[in-house]
Amino acid sequence: MRPRGKTDDIDSCGLTYSELQELWLGPCSGGSVFNSLEELRAAWDRGRDVVMKLWATNGRRPQAWWFLGDAASLGLTWPGYDRQQSYLFEHNALSEVECEQLLASWRQEFEHASSLEDIAARKAHLDWADVPRSLRQRWSANGRRRRPRQPAAPAPSEEAAAIK
Repeated sequence: MRPRGKTDDIDSCGLTYSELQELWLGPCSGGSVFNSLEELRAAWDRGRDVVMKLWATNGRRPQAWWFLGDAASLGLTWPGYDRQQSYLFEHNALSEVECEQLLASWRQEFEHASSLEDIAARKAHLDWADVPRSLRQRWSANGRRRRPRQPAAPAPSEEAAAIK
């Protein structure tokens, strides 16, 4: 029987699933699986490519990316989970594919919000969907320009004026 070779990226990085999970989500409530910051950094160095391939999607980044220097090298700081997408978009830190996907999703959410009567409800929905403020402004301005003007009331005819 031949020994099996490592068949995928996860096996080849040499990290356990628990270690990969911590690089993705951060330490669990019971504490880190790593004994030191140096161990954590070494794990990030070994597993970075795998972790980014698996979880750097949809405008979000793994916790290790935010806290072990990658974000800082771009001048970025953790905006919180709910604002990651718009923050990374506004700072040009997303791939072209991610931008296209998010733009389509955000446009759909913007259209949905536009159908709501209440201004506060529209804002709450756009906040929930994390639609960037720059897009809200651009799409709102475009909508105002495209709306057809209401036709002016017809001028009273001479007959109607004579009857009065």
